[in-house]
Amino acid sequence: MATDGRAAGTFRAAAVQDGSVWLDRVGSTAKACELIAEAGRGGADIVALPESFIPGFPYWLFTAPLMEGAAFHRRLHDEAVEIPGPTITALGEAAAEAGVTAVVGITERDPGRIGTLYNTNVVLGPDGSLLGKHRKLVPTWAERAVWAGGDGSTLSVFDTPHGALGTLNCGENVNTLARYALLAAGERIHVANFPSCAPLGGRHTNTNEVYLPAAAHAYEGRLYNIVSQEYGSPELCEELGVPFVADAWNCISGVIGPDGDWIASLRDERGIVYADCDPDVTVNGRLYHDIVGHYNRFDVFRLTVDRSEQVAIADAPPRA
Repeated sequence: MATDGRAAGTFRAAAVQDGSVWLDRVGSTAKACELIAEAGRGGADIVALPESFIPGFPYWLFTAPLMEGAAFHRRLHDEAVEIPGPTITALGEAAAEAGVTAVVGITERDPGRIGTLYNTNVVLGPDGSLLGKHRKLVPTWAERAVWAGGDGSTLSVFDTPHGALGTLNCGENVNTLARYALLAAGERIHVANFPSCAPLGGRHTNTNEVYLPAAAHAYEGRLYNIVSQEYGSPELCEELGVPFVADAWNCISGVIGPDGDWIASLRDERGIVYADCDPDVTVNGRLYHDIVGHYNRFDVFRLTVDRSEQVAIADAPPRA
């Protein structure tokens, strides 16, 4: 048995459900580090934080006409995270001190450039290193006014002490081909992170919009899916100028097992959800449904992924 009472070989997943210090990079980074430390004290081995937690999600896209959000957009741009940079250093130090693998949602801006932003998840190892990042391939709906799309160079899994980990942001968890690409790369643990639904109030009440894509991926891939959704506070809604509807769906986070059911979940309140996961269970379902192996027809279906990085300018090779 493990020292904390867990069976040997298991890992503890933690899903954070809390709110950023909205449009404040330094404040949100400090809070993310505090939450990583808290998850570490709770025995977590892997911890997931919500989408664009640093410096905050662009909720105005869904609550106001586009041009009215210009001031918010400028704040998001100026508070965006550069890689490498002090934010990534701080997150790495927090992950190392807690001894966890951490997945954190950020809004990213290329170092030294202005204008273009990306919806990115960064993955930090328990030694503090940056294992890599994933840029959302296609921003969802109005998000396209804020974020550019990523490319195949960041559609990959990351090696952790508990198995290969992949991550997708919010709506791209319904992108079947992106999910399949991660599974085919050996994914055993997935992180799906989301913003809050609080700013949408009574117009948003169906938690299936998070559960169904997350459960489908867990079941199809026979893996553990760590789901982290932001808690939307009354203060956030006040800043956006929209009502906070207490009895509408705000958020749901937790861990879904390879059978597609919640192992543990938390709804509509701040907190961290923990679940102990046995990697051996991920083998059982694949014995009869391995969609990236014997339960597929590679002579009929073929997926090609362009892994090249898209760049603004490429230097031609020197002339002979």
